[in-house]
Amino acid sequence: MEQRLRGQAMGIPGHRVLLFGWLLLSCAYAQNQTSQRITITVVDENGVAIAAARVALTSSDGLQSLHCQTSPAGMCTLAVQGASPYKARVEKENFYATEAGDLHLDQSNSLELTLVHQREVREVVNVVESPPAINPEQVNAQEQISGVDVINLPYPATRDYRNALNYIPQLVNDIYTQPHITGAETYQTLVSFDGFNVTQPANGQLLLRVSTDAFRSVNVQTSRVSAQYGKGSGGVLELNTATGDDHFRFAATDFIPSVQNKRGITLDKLNPRFTTSGPIVKGRVWFFDAADAEYANIIVTELKPGNDHDVFWRVGNLFKVQGNLTSRNILTSSFNVNFAHDRHSGMSLENPPATTPAINQSMYQGSLKDQYYFSSGQLLETGFGFNRYDFDQAPRGTDPYYLNPDTAGGSYYFTAHTQADRWQLYSNLFLKPLDWHGNHQFKVGLDLDRLRYDFNFLRQPISYLRTVEPLPPDGCKVTPVKPSPCSRYSEFSGPSFGERHNLEVSGYAQDRWLITNRFLLEAGLRFDWDEIIRHGLFSPRLAATYVLSQSANTKFSAGLGVFHDATPMFLFARPEAGTRIDNFYDPSGNLISGQITSVFSINRATPEASRYLNWSVGLEQKLPGQMYLKAEFIQKRGTNGFAYNWINPVDLGPPGVQNYTAQFQLRNHREDHFHSFEINLRRVFEKGHLIMGSYIRSRSRSSQVLDFNVDNPVFNTQQPGPYPWDAPNRFLSWGFLPLVKGFDFGYSTEFRTGFPFYLLDNQQQLAPLPGTQTIPSFLRFPQYFTLNTHLEKRFRAFGFFWAIRGGFDNLTARKNYGNVNHNVDSPQFLTFSGHSGRAFTGRIRFLGRK
Repeated sequence: MEQRLRGQAMGIPGHRVLLFGWLLLSCAYAQNQTSQRITITVVDENGVAIAAARVALTSSDGLQSLHCQTSPAGMCTLAVQGASPYKARVEKENFYATEAGDLHLDQSNSLELTLVHQREVREVVNVVESPPAINPEQVNAQEQISGVDVINLPYPATRDYRNALNYIPQLVNDIYTQPHITGAETYQTLVSFDGFNVTQPANGQLLLRVSTDAFRSVNVQTSRVSAQYGKGSGGVLELNTATGDDHFRFAATDFIPSVQNKRGITLDKLNPRFTTSGPIVKGRVWFFDAADAEYANIIVTELKPGNDHDVFWRVGNLFKVQGNLTSRNILTSSFNVNFAHDRHSGMSLENPPATTPAINQSMYQGSLKDQYYFSSGQLLETGFGFNRYDFDQAPRGTDPYYLNPDTAGGSYYFTAHTQADRWQLYSNLFLKPLDWHGNHQFKVGLDLDRLRYDFNFLRQPISYLRTVEPLPPDGCKVTPVKPSPCSRYSEFSGPSFGERHNLEVSGYAQDRWLITNRFLLEAGLRFDWDEIIRHGLFSPRLAATYVLSQSANTKFSAGLGVFHDATPMFLFARPEAGTRIDNFYDPSGNLISGQITSVFSINRATPEASRYLNWSVGLEQKLPGQMYLKAEFIQKRGTNGFAYNWINPVDLGPPGVQNYTAQFQLRNHREDHFHSFEINLRRVFEKGHLIMGSYIRSRSRSSQVLDFNVDNPVFNTQQPGPYPWDAPNRFLSWGFLPLVKGFDFGYSTEFRTGFPFYLLDNQQQLAPLPGTQTIPSFLRFPQYFTLNTHLEKRFRAFGFFWAIRGGFDNLTARKNYGNVNHNVDSPQFLTFSGHSGRAFTGRIRFLGRK
């Protein structure tokens, strides 16, 4: 009563006093709840920033739950309110999840958290793998297997990582172990090794070798590829290797040789692999070394005893050093070297040892990468790289080389020495994220490449026989009393040699615009130029993702873009690679033609770059039971593709032609068409266990499938058809699952349509299927199926961890043929060969201590 009266005495109404007091309390509370921006940085155990890490920040009272995803500089920003202690959790697939509690964020405006890469042997018992999740900010269509998956996945010939690539959806290996992504040729794929382009500079093949124990991850980008990546309409294959840390580690695999029972018990293979890593200066400098070797004693039982033996060996070593010059400046260097020798390359039933060449190959690859992180959030990445590929091929003798309808004879006709190298300099600048109608992440980059291709070829004549008899001493010579046994005789110009160079200049700019936390738009523009085509090429890209709810359990993606391939130097070097001179004989052995000379040329005024328009749509859905479903449709349409065309065709059949020059010219008339639909299911368990299955329906065709060159004897106009790796139906599945008492079960399986092949006649010309008139006529190999199953036990003995594995490759003993007699004039027409039966394989691994 007294306070009320005093208020009235002062002339202030009581209700105004209450209102004023309420305002004071509200202002005080609001001031206490003013938001504070916290910058969170996520790095790995070596201080390298981790992009796309999922950060969750939760207050101890449960009133605030904030989420963000890190930028390429490993940073993200959250607005927190109040002084309540917070708990942070960071996750990213292939890392162990990290948690930090009792964080008083009012005392600092920054927080750094560390994620540790998953490893085979856990160093801490209670660590937990980051669970898989749909990434709402991942625009590109991507398939990934971790380095642990590469080790655990059972597949034939685990010494070669390229065999593991075949179990990645949308990637198919051909019979030469060359990968084809989304139906494209190998040279239409960009292959990066720790960020550097390592495609063979001349022919674009994947020839780089490294120990399968060295990988940290293998990523395949199949569609919606950002403007940062060019020179590959097929997609991007990223090979990422491990680095050392503050723990000394040593591991060894397959250091015990295997034996085989083929015409007696003999040595089979020895494929030892050793990895060593650790600190040079703790907390500052680390090393990683991966050495591997192969020795294979190859016996082809389809050949006669004593003439059935080949030896292949290879040695290689990858050495890496990472040094943190400062906490913001990281320098990484690496050097990879490989040497290989094959005594009888390509030995088979159709190619006995004496007819095969000896091959020596060497590869050198080095790189230096500098990463500088600015305090304001920018990242500048600069790299310098070099790679060189040497190839030497020589016959095993000097006997005249011939081909009859069933087999080859004599000594191989082709001696070759090639050397191709690439010098690369690139720089990427990731700018500080900008908030304007959402969040923008800009990046720009430059790439300079200097390529060289040097070649020296020498070829001997080839005799094509009508019957399965060997070549007579006088060869294809026609006499008045003896007709020629040949259907064709080919000679070549003298030694062919040359050197080609190319300079490639590229640049790009890109913006990732996070309009809302559920809708992201990515737009980019790329520019490419090289001194062979000499046209500036612009490649616009646009893609978007949208998640249906905050839980991000359903995501839609779509995008389209223009892509240009790297200029294939091997095609532009073909005019200097030599000429061929042919003589043809009728079925009676009489000469029916004069000299037919095949020459190759380029109209240097007209070459244009190939152009592809790629578009795709995708759906990702989290299902009950931690299952993840992905569906993807991809379509590619290519124009201006390079192919040689026979521009002055004539009928070479009877009565024949005289002294004719067949002109093959490189033109831009090829059109490629590819489309595919993929559905993929994946379930990840604890401790590296998982299971996946994928079905792909696809079609890969071209308007010009023939590859005319001096060593390809086919005379024909260009023809449409499927590519040799076309597989319309393909099912893949693999997994690594826990069993009882510490045993794990691993399996892999593939079922697909057989690859196509074209038919030839005795003169090595395209031929129709007997009884038809359609050229070209192609058939397919039988359907391919393989099932590989292994059991593995990991245990501790003598103070160390070990893993021992045993199982069967091709458990069902399916005859998956690699060769076929496709000569319609041969008595062995459509005889398939070159298959591997069921094989028991074992593996022992020394994993070291924790």
